[in-house]
Amino acid sequence: MLRRKRGDLTPRQSSIVLNLKPIMTARQVIFPHAFLRKIGISSNSVNKMLNGAAVQINFRQMTAICLSLNCTPNDLFALREMQQHLPENHQLHKLQDINQPIIELQDFYKDKSLEEIRKMNEG
Repeated sequence: MLRRKRGDLTPRQSSIVLNLKPIMTARQVIFPHAFLRKIGISSNSVNKMLNGAAVQINFRQMTAICLSLNCTPNDLFALREMQQHLPENHQLHKLQDINQPIIELQDFYKDKSLEEIRKMNEG
């Protein structure tokens, strides 16, 4: 039985994209390639995911990433060039914007007191 290719979609054609860098940064994953390989994702898929060339992710991969990073699928995806076309109250606005800069941890904690940091870690 022949398997049909799932179309000719390229990353540039999709407005919803896989964007692992922010959650990996937030979870202090220093070696993303090794991390993803360790949770069972093939090297080919890892390269596509990290280079912005992934046009699909299966539920097994998504589940493994979410379990390992303690996150939701919403944390894995971003919108590209679509926000202005959505109604103001559309649920897709909850996804991250791919153009938003990633906040480094040292910058996030820079102006916070030790007490504020302790409270954040408790909750």
